[in-house]
Amino acid sequence: YGVLFLAKEPMSLGEIAERTGYSLSHVSTALKAMESLGFVVRIKKPGDKKAYYKATKLLKDWRQAAYYARILEDVQQMKENLRRAMEELEGEEGEEAEFMRKSIAFAMKRNELAERILEYLMSHEDEEVLERLIDCLEAPGKRQL
Repeated sequence: YGVLFLAKEPMSLGEIAERTGYSLSHVSTALKAMESLGFVVRIKKPGDKKAYYKATKLLKDWRQAAYYARILEDVQQMKENLRRAMEELEGEEGEEAEFMRKSIAFAMKRNELAERILEYLMSHEDEEVLERLIDCLEAPGKRQL
């Protein structure tokens, strides 16, 4: 955590391992634990497949990261529940089964959108996200919420 806290820019797993002298597997395990607690945030850089990490330095940031991580966990659990429900309907016929399949498919699409939004929020600065959202809402010819 200390290396990330003092870093000016987000760091990759390899950079953290190199700087600390710990193995990649040890650093990866530690980062997963710290990310689940909200102490670090994983960031994706455009055009780069690597994950980068930065420390949450303010209590507000830590609370926010933990909050988003908890919601994402709930969304992922819902995805699994919906997938199992769809499997249960395999082989079932009739109007009711078809209605349930359509309802579950609709819920799965909504759940996928929620997951994408949360992942975006977790990997971008709040101000950037809010500014883009406001720009979209205020753009001429765009549908207002």
